[in-house]
Amino acid sequence: MSNYNLPANSLYGDQPIPLSFPENWDVHISKIAGYDTPALSTEQIAGRVHAAIGTAPISEGARGCKSAVIIIDDITRPTPCEPIARAVIAELLEAGVPKENIWFTIALGTHGVMYREQFVKKLGEELVEEFEVHNHNLFFNHVFLGNTTNNVPVEINADVMSADYKIAIGTTMAHSYYGFSGGAKCILPGVASMRTITRNHSFTTTTEFNMGNPHTRMRSDAEQAARMMGLDFKVDVILNGHAQICQLFAGDFEAEIQQAAAYAAGHYAAKFVPDCDIVLANNYFKPAEASCAFTPEVIASLKDGGSFILAANSPFGPCVHYLYDKWGHSSPGGMMWSGCYTKSAKMKHAVVFAEHTVKGMRDAWYIDERSGAVYAKTWDEVLRVVDDGAPKKVVIYPNAECQVLDNSKEFYH
Repeated sequence: MSNYNLPANSLYGDQPIPLSFPENWDVHISKIAGYDTPALSTEQIAGRVHAAIGTAPISEGARGCKSAVIIIDDITRPTPCEPIARAVIAELLEAGVPKENIWFTIALGTHGVMYREQFVKKLGEELVEEFEVHNHNLFFNHVFLGNTTNNVPVEINADVMSADYKIAIGTTMAHSYYGFSGGAKCILPGVASMRTITRNHSFTTTTEFNMGNPHTRMRSDAEQAARMMGLDFKVDVILNGHAQICQLFAGDFEAEIQQAAAYAAGHYAAKFVPDCDIVLANNYFKPAEASCAFTPEVIASLKDGGSFILAANSPFGPCVHYLYDKWGHSSPGGMMWSGCYTKSAKMKHAVVFAEHTVKGMRDAWYIDERSGAVYAKTWDEVLRVVDDGAPKKVVIYPNAECQVLDNSKEFYH
């Protein structure tokens, strides 16, 4: 048997799952190019936050401001926010912003709310004790700012709008419809209203799908919204394969995301492995939205009659999503609920490898059992489904939710 530790439980102890394979399996591990890039130190993080791109450092830009909001992404995203938030707060205090007038807003978009335990996972005990932390409410209390050129009405969290200085923290990685996450995405959908998000997300069509494409209508709307609401400063990190911060871009959100996305395109590139009997698509960074790893590019690695394994292991379980969730038996469910992901005709087996699911919710974020998908809590259960004793060509994509697949011969050069 050969062995591999599958990355799992991001933000929940980061405990990998040991996998063992039959000797007659030819196993390929296709990691992102920057998988083992060294992590930044706390001092390096602070230095990169200060070295603002396209604008003044926070310590200068926030001078004279009486209040500041720090927008952070939610628990469904892997960003280690605490060291970044500490660097941002130090800059705000140096600028003279009163400590009691600095608060955090969680950019939930249309996700369910967070609770104290999850605030601590993102920010640490001390920051949660010292600073106000608020969930974004997508249903109430927004300020209308006008329409984008795509005729999307921009309505933004009124509490965020009340701050003199506005900062946001997030991660840049490949994204199905924004091309790359990061930049203005923290504003739309992050702290926008349901009406704004629904209109913006109406562009989630097959023609718009493109992992790593920086030019989409959804991103254009987000950038217009961020300019309209006055986002002063953005911090975007790049994560290595261990969910550690290994690069950081900060400053004007349009200027920094250009550099962040250019770096991310190479960092998250992974080698495409064709004609596989088994494809294991692992969702380590965003396991609450497991279907993020069920992409056309990854499925294309599977030959007809092969077995697809979708892995998403985290005690968090499936995401609560007001836009896309199933929400019970009645229709229409979420505002844009359009049905479950299904086992395709080319798959002999579709296996969901996930210890922590919720029956009734899991079809929305994994693969529909009614289409023939099998759910397995342990690797032994997976093997009982897919191992028939014959030799197998296998590929494991450890970060299938964020990668940009590359089939060029020059990939590793």
